[in-house]
Amino acid sequence: MKNTFVRFTNLVQKLYAEQSTESAEVDALLAHIYEQNEARVPVCITDLVRADRFGTLPTLSKRLQDMEKRGLIKVTTGSDRRTRLVEVGRGGMELLENRAKLLTEAAAAEDRQRKLTSKAA
Repeated sequence: MKNTFVRFTNLVQKLYAEQSTESAEVDALLAHIYEQNEARVPVCITDLVRADRFGTLPTLSKRLQDMEKRGLIKVTTGSDRRTRLVEVGRGGMELLENRAKLLTEAAAAEDRQRKLTSKAA
């Protein structure tokens, strides 16, 4: 029986196998924003840049602009006009729910395959 983490990693690799590398980066950024929003922690663009894992300011700015155009996120002005806050939009919630569904389906398919293999042995 495979290690749970190894199974998870394989499922994620299958999920992104047919998509661009940027899809994984957008999903990681969206997941981070979602978690912060759920914890009621404001997500400032400057905090995302400081995190280092989401890229440089120009890269992150372009990605956030693209995500906003797609309806994945909403960017608003904070209490200080210089502060820009980010939250998950309706499209972002739909994308996260879709990703969860795909992982669930892939895990179920893998479980079915494993059971068939073990019965055949």
